[in-house]
Amino acid sequence: MNARLEAYLIDLRKHQQMFPELLARLHEVAAGERWREVVELAEQVLAAAPQHAEARTLRSRAWKALEPATITQAPPVQEPDPGPLDPLPPRSFLWIDGVGGYMVCLGNRLTFGQALPEARVDVPLVADVSRLHATVTRDGEGYVLEAVRPIQVNGANATRALLQSGDRVTLGASCQFLFRLPVPGNMTARLELVSGHRLPTSVEGVLLMAETIVIGPGTQTHVSVADLKEDLVLFRHKDGLGLRHHGPMRVNGQKSSGRAILPPSATVTGEEIGFAIEPAI
Repeated sequence: MNARLEAYLIDLRKHQQMFPELLARLHEVAAGERWREVVELAEQVLAAAPQHAEARTLRSRAWKALEPATITQAPPVQEPDPGPLDPLPPRSFLWIDGVGGYMVCLGNRLTFGQALPEARVDVPLVADVSRLHATVTRDGEGYVLEAVRPIQVNGANATRALLQSGDRVTLGASCQFLFRLPVPGNMTARLELVSGHRLPTSVEGVLLMAETIVIGPGTQTHVSVADLKEDLVLFRHKDGLGLRHHGPMRVNGQKSSGRAILPPSATVTGEEIGFAIEPAI
């Protein structure tokens, strides 16, 4: 067995054995509004049960409660001028009823940095990171991470790395995200902040969209929705996003016959799911 996979399975079994105790402690610290401990314990619970709704809800509450403490107002003069950045690629928010929100990024090259008014980055982070901290580029090899300021990949310092599914990337001292390619043969990646930091608009994760985004009931999906019986697929087209689906659905109140081109702002409703798309300004 691959040593990395074996280590992951051992860690997963350890978390599952500790699950009842972790969940009890999570309830205890949430009742006492000890929000930093809530974030830490919620992450441990979600490591064993990634779709645990209560842990996800408590983690979101903790992030909101901690917001004033996590914002860093570093004077711009302390950072070197990164120079002109590329125009922001199309980005949208995907809001799924009962599940949460995701930022969908359509660019092949993405920038990561601190969420400041003058810093135009694709993925702005409410964290103690630089205005322009790192870039991720999707090419024929996969996803290449390049450092502008200090980064680590799986705890090791790095300046450039070809990311593998399951890698943990740390920007600066503590802002960490998990990189995943959850659908075999699909190059759309999912980033999950696992350090208690967040984007200015609180979302569950960032989807780096290649050709399609799979929304469905299984684990090999980009967004898991337990109530769905069959997968939905968001796909690229020349003007933005399209939708392929089974069963009756409506897009902005109009019936869809199984395939629809979505306007920049769209509300989609069906018997098993409801979601909305809106531009990220």
